[in-house]
Amino acid sequence: MNEKLSLTLRPALIHESRVIAEQYIRLKDWDLVREEVLASNLLQARTESTSKTVYGEVSKRLKNLSDNELALMTKSDADVKHLVWLAICRQYPFTYQFAIEVLSERYSNSHFQLYPEDYASFLNAKAEWHSNLDKITQQSRYKAQQIMFKMLTECGLVDESKVMIHQQISKELETLIKQSNSDYLRIYPGDYS
Repeated sequence: MNEKLSLTLRPALIHESRVIAEQYIRLKDWDLVREEVLASNLLQARTESTSKTVYGEVSKRLKNLSDNELALMTKSDADVKHLVWLAICRQYPFTYQFAIEVLSERYSNSHFQLYPEDYASFLNAKAEWHSNLDKITQQSRYKAQQIMFKMLTECGLVDESKVMIHQQISKELETLIKQSNSDYLRIYPGDYS
């Protein structure tokens, strides 16, 4: 298989995602959004370098959302975390596959507790088919696992003990996801798992 699976080594960045989405809805131009975010230090980063790095990661994710999904992110507190998770899953096929093959599968079998071994087993299985994953150091594997569980917690999909939380997404978000690809509903443990 030639497709490269990449891991994200950044957390969910919920607040930063909403700030950038608000600017996009206002300006409707990613170049202008970048200028505004960096010039006004809207991400409140200590250094310009950090702002650029965080903006780059968040904008890369958010560009996977439709204008309607981005608008919903700016006006619905209830949907923000779900939309950030959707953007992450659309940007990173590895994360999407983890959501489907581990979260959804375990949830549908009433196995709500997640363990580090679930992630390790998933990564090892993917590494057999994706040579770039096989070359990852143990330290990077551990960091990626920590980030995955942190994102799951930040997005409200699991609690601090790594127990999955039943997700109920809004009807508006459900409709928007169905307009693009209803398979993405399965990334939320619950009714769609």
